[in-house]
Amino acid sequence: MTITENLAPFDGGVVPTTSTCRVVAVAADAAELDEVARPLRGISRAGHEVVLVWWRGEPGERLRSFPTRRQVVPPAGAPSPVRAVRRLAGRVEEPGFPAVLQADTEAVSVVAGATAVVVVGSEASAAEDQVAAGRPRVGPEELAWWRGVANTWKLLDKELQEGGTLDAEVAEDLLARIDLLGGRVPPEQQGHLLPLVRELHRSGRYAVARRLVEHLLPGAAPDEGEAAMRRGLQALVRTSADGAADEDLREASAELLRRADDSLERGRLGQAVELATLALQLLFHRELHADELSSPLVEDPDGFLADLRASRVGALLGEAVPQEPPLRPGDRVTPPAGDGTRPLVLLSPGTFGQFATGVADALGEGADVRLVELAARPDLRWLGVSKTLVEKRLRQALGRRHTTDLELRAELERCDVAFVDDWADRGALELVMTAPEGLPVVLRIHSMDALSAWIHLIDWTRVRDLVLVSDHLRDVVVGILGGRLRRTRVHVVPNVLDLTRVPDGKVEGHRRRLLMIGWAQRVKDPLWALQVLASLRADDPEWRLTLVGADFLRNDVTTTQRYADEFVARLLHEDVRDAVDFVGWTDDLRPHLAAAGFVLSTSRRESFGVGLAEGAASGAVPVVRNWPMFATLDGARRLFPPEWVVDTVEEAVDRIREHADDPAWTTASQEARADVLYRFDPGDTMETLRRVVLEGG
Repeated sequence: MTITENLAPFDGGVVPTTSTCRVVAVAADAAELDEVARPLRGISRAGHEVVLVWWRGEPGERLRSFPTRRQVVPPAGAPSPVRAVRRLAGRVEEPGFPAVLQADTEAVSVVAGATAVVVVGSEASAAEDQVAAGRPRVGPEELAWWRGVANTWKLLDKELQEGGTLDAEVAEDLLARIDLLGGRVPPEQQGHLLPLVRELHRSGRYAVARRLVEHLLPGAAPDEGEAAMRRGLQALVRTSADGAADEDLREASAELLRRADDSLERGRLGQAVELATLALQLLFHRELHADELSSPLVEDPDGFLADLRASRVGALLGEAVPQEPPLRPGDRVTPPAGDGTRPLVLLSPGTFGQFATGVADALGEGADVRLVELAARPDLRWLGVSKTLVEKRLRQALGRRHTTDLELRAELERCDVAFVDDWADRGALELVMTAPEGLPVVLRIHSMDALSAWIHLIDWTRVRDLVLVSDHLRDVVVGILGGRLRRTRVHVVPNVLDLTRVPDGKVEGHRRRLLMIGWAQRVKDPLWALQVLASLRADDPEWRLTLVGADFLRNDVTTTQRYADEFVARLLHEDVRDAVDFVGWTDDLRPHLAAAGFVLSTSRRESFGVGLAEGAASGAVPVVRNWPMFATLDGARRLFPPEWVVDTVEEAVDRIREHADDPAWTTASQEARADVLYRFDPGDTMETLRRVVLEGG
């Protein structure tokens, strides 16, 4: 997008952009000043004083905003109306504009006192040096640039109307022009900022969005809904850019929900959707829940969700809606009892489908499985709040017309059961909304999806069974959803362990080797592992740490960037430098499990911990941090033997040292292997999953 023809600051101009000055526009005829009205307005809006100087006529309406004026007084004896007639007859020669101007000493003083002069019209330009009194002149290119400054909002509006590209370059240009215009966005132009700020936030350009959003003035909004939108957008951008919940977040979200309800009452569905979407973005912002040591959704779900639950919009988004009958009932395959026909299960893996293979294998022993990857569609991928889906769900709840995904509907009508695996994300909502009457739906939740917006938009009367991978996660989800699950059967079924990935024995040197699988995320907290390693190496430099998995994604999440930088800085310290081995993503863990004597889980939040369980199954001695987000639920100790769990780095170091040598290590290794196979026997887990999905119990 190009707001002006010249995006860069004008180089070599005579009108300063960092201080204010006086600019004089000079013309023989006042009508000629109209030619430069727009660039003069840009100069004026930047805080400069603009003075008009002319000889004949009067400035028009386009120049009414420039009150400082000086009309040139003609010299004595020239020209009166009678002399003008004689001049036309060729008998009297009228003096030219330069001479007239020079005869008016006060006008000459005005021009001579200017920082820069704009010379306009053919008469004035013909004697430009004389007319400008030796002052710097504003050239055509600079005038065009100032015209662009004056046209900023007009051209931005045109680009918005025509669907132009909104990006950081546009925002930087706009911010520069706002600075030129005195650092203030006029109230009537505030609405231009909203789509640009939204797009910057959506694309992760938080820093520039943060600068731009501060120019929004909620108090200058035309109505209360618009004021709530501006306030909410400020809280959203500040939270993303600063990496911590804005102090206004809760109040802003509550106000958004109240205004969304008002909009519904007035029949303004579009505005209600905008307001509700922003409220959900605030309440379920990742900086409140994803990687923190605690979450209000765990600690105080009733208090945190009170405003959402009390609002009409919040109630509608979770309201039970009658399902539509199958479009083609004859297409459904319902096998007669006892004839041996295998049912057909639609399996949707979700955004992260790393567990889908184990589920497909489990179900494949008793059914035909059809994989439908909804997450392959960009609009159904990830957990971020989508205005399109919020509107669709609200329309469904209100009984309004909404678009049905006919392709997905046809897939669902072919099946006997639909199983949404791994994440309750956008795809899960779309599937539940589309499911025809009578189709059993099973949904599995892992961790972050329990702390996201989508479980609040799902019609749980359409979900026959909910599967959770641990007791503490069940407590979190039940605490959040409460009575909405009264018609849904809730099961705790662990993840399926793939023992083909686990070696039978260890290789030499394993007892001084720590292993961490899936490390490069703030929620995994690998810094905690470096602290453990540093403490161990203080007494014995033979200790090493292996980190398996992809490196940090250098995305635009502020806290992720900061954490990655902190991790790298800590890694360079003498006490751990050259003692950490990095293994990229691999689907062959066997050699790394065989080389490890201890397996670490240092996460802030875990629902299960497959890597840890696989490490324990290989005979590595487990050391499990008492996952802080779920510590009040005693999550780690309920899932694993309490002796595996530690609360501090010091306790982790003590546990490792106590089991560093034989016979302690061998005993703990054997016990860990036996315990994990007892608790999470793959055969039992697969049988339980089959029973829940295929039999509903």
